[in-house]
Amino acid sequence: MPVNGLFGGVDASASALGAEALRMNVASENLAHAGDTRHLANGLPYARQRVSFSALLDHQGKVNGQVDARIVAMPQYTQRHEPGHPDADPQTGIVTEPDINPILELTDLLVASKAYEANANAAKGLFHMHEAALRLGDAS
Repeated sequence: MPVNGLFGGVDASASALGAEALRMNVASENLAHAGDTRHLANGLPYARQRVSFSALLDHQGKVNGQVDARIVAMPQYTQRHEPGHPDADPQTGIVTEPDINPILELTDLLVASKAYEANANAAKGLFHMHEAALRLGDAS
């Protein structure tokens, strides 16, 4: 939906709200999988994910105020030698786990929640401005 007209700012805030909600979900999922050594169907443990943001363009190639948020896998792993571990490679005794820094994920979660709150406040402010504009004609 193009962002224009009376509620264009609200549409832009709503788009940003969705993007920040996705970023909070991804950071939470990364935190949940920190230290996870179970192998998935691809033979590797969970891969850390990030959210990539970009501006959406309209049919004329102009920025329309919408945010495109995409999940990008960051397949970086750490390895340690632990032969007795149940998820260790049987031949080498190497345990592979995702390279997830909990401090980085918590920081990302905090920043995303603050951005979410800012966009919610912006949308609320725009609704109040529209309401005030509608009441200008009621001064009778």
